[in-house]
Amino acid sequence: MRGPGFLTRNLRLKTLALTLASVMWAGVAYANNPPDTRTITVAVPQAAADLSPWVLVHAIAPVSVRVSGTRQHLAAFDARDLVVSVNYKAITQAGIQNLPVSVVNNDRDVVLDGTPAPISVNVDRHGSRTVDVTVDIIQPPPEGYVVISSATVPSTVTLLGPQHQLAGVEARVTLNLSSQRSNYQANKPVALVDSSTGQQVSTFGVTIAGQQTQEVLVTVQVAASLTSRSSAVIPKTGAPSPGHYLAAETVSPASVVLNGPQDLLNTADSVSTSLISLTGVTGTVSFTVRVTPQVGVTASPVTVTVTVTVDAIPQPPPTATPTPTPTPTPTPT
Repeated sequence: MRGPGFLTRNLRLKTLALTLASVMWAGVAYANNPPDTRTITVAVPQAAADLSPWVLVHAIAPVSVRVSGTRQHLAAFDARDLVVSVNYKAITQAGIQNLPVSVVNNDRDVVLDGTPAPISVNVDRHGSRTVDVTVDIIQPPPEGYVVISSATVPSTVTLLGPQHQLAGVEARVTLNLSSQRSNYQANKPVALVDSSTGQQVSTFGVTIAGQQTQEVLVTVQVAASLTSRSSAVIPKTGAPSPGHYLAAETVSPASVVLNGPQDLLNTADSVSTSLISLTGVTGTVSFTVRVTPQVGVTASPVTVTVTVTVDAIPQPPPTATPTPTPTPTPTPT
């Protein structure tokens, strides 16, 4: 069956014209909205639950994915339409592993331009270790003041992370006391630091007193600058046994040098010793005892020799009973 003459007449010419028109239309369309490619950076899921019983030694960096489409579609593209997944079930041993990465594109207006290369990950068994918390004072108190002591509550934390990396991790609390002229107390976060490099690490978790928290209570005692002074030693003695008394006592040396904050030493005219028990002591006996200054003060030397003499209380001589004078017999008259 032949078609109408106006359709079949000059068919080749009409086909060529239609082809040229289509090409020109495509050229105009693509000139306004040309095809293009774009590189998208996508985070790699690495939740602890997905990795268990393994743990990453280092966090996995985001991967780059190329997508193709028109310029208009790429401008409207949302990176959240790319879903990255890693088959962590393929891990069978600790160490460096090469794991394939799969990407699902949920935007039908663009297409993936290739797939990401396998990623190299370093994994280890999950472990734990209890360590002391160190107070790191990066700026001391102002001139004229010093730190006497520092402590945290609790004093230890439990680290959670790669088993073979735990030995090189320290728990620190960093303080700046450059304007602190009195005692300091506050809740501060615990930082985990590589002991060899001093750099903070982030692949470890922390539990404090069984709780998933990062803070401890820090207490720092700040006092005036340390100085020294000589103070007399006063022995501290107990009561002698019944019927006895402390007849004499001497101390060698008679004074010691106290070292500590000026405000504590201002009233330290004397310092006592630890208690000397005199129960059962008789005669002259020497004791080596510690000097006991107040908290925050040290003594030099730390011990002295105390010599005591304990005598019996003298008893008065017994009183003689007088002989009664006989009553004279009356003379009869």
